[in-house]
Amino acid sequence: MKQFTTLLEAAEFAATLCGSWSFATSDDRYDAKGLLVLAEISDSENPADEDRFYVVSLSGAIGFCKDGEDIEWLFLSDAAPNENLPLTYQSAPQIRFCPKCGNPAVPGARFCGQCGKAL
Repeated sequence: MKQFTTLLEAAEFAATLCGSWSFATSDDRYDAKGLLVLAEISDSENPADEDRFYVVSLSGAIGFCKDGEDIEWLFLSDAAPNENLPLTYQSAPQIRFCPKCGNPAVPGARFCGQCGKAL
């Protein structure tokens, strides 16, 4: 899942994965052009706060994350209407590397296990 700061950015990316969407809580349907127009209007009228962001699933479904964890799915991808969408957002852990030898660091380590350099 990818994360975006605006609905327009999320919609532009989702449009590369899918061509049409259904609104999650109604029978409204959108093609790419309609979704992009709606996203631009939504961003100008209701910009997301700094702790809020949009996510796009692998099939192009778009969700809104208000608290950095719980996802409210807004637009469901017609390409995969039965996609099993997660209800919480989990960011991928960042792998750290030693600046001296390039060896992957153990999570939470303060020194490189290979060469001893401080991380």
